[in-house]
Amino acid sequence: MTTQRRREPGGVAGQRAQRDGDAPGPAGCGVRRPHSPAAEVTAGIARLEGYLLVQRARTEAAEAGAAFARRFAWLGPHEQAEIARAFEREYLSVRRRMLRATVARADELRDEYSRRYAFLRRRLVAAVLGLTAVASVVLAVAARGTG
Repeated sequence: MTTQRRREPGGVAGQRAQRDGDAPGPAGCGVRRPHSPAAEVTAGIARLEGYLLVQRARTEAAEAGAAFARRFAWLGPHEQAEIARAFEREYLSVRRRMLRATVARADELRDEYSRRYAFLRRRLVAAVLGLTAVASVVLAVAARGTG
């Protein structure tokens, strides 16, 4: 099975654009440099987790493709293998599209909730300032009335 690398803006296929704080890494790709040992460990664990998730998806795809191809018992082993590979590619493609749609939706929700939070924060600050002004006026009036 071949893997395809997606082209990122401003870069060559297989390379990502170098960002601030990136150090040149193998093959000219930028490697994000963590700011602390704890951040480095966290980033390493995230990369390992990503790798393991990809390997599990590939294993699932291969197993599903093999199970699908076995349904065609009248085909020879080469034809079944070809069907299994085609099923595997399609399975991974569907899974990739679903993951991208999920990430896009998560980004939309994050933006929407960020806007709502900012609106509520502004409203709260305005309410606190208004109540402070009212309390100041009430205290000033009460101070004049007792004096």
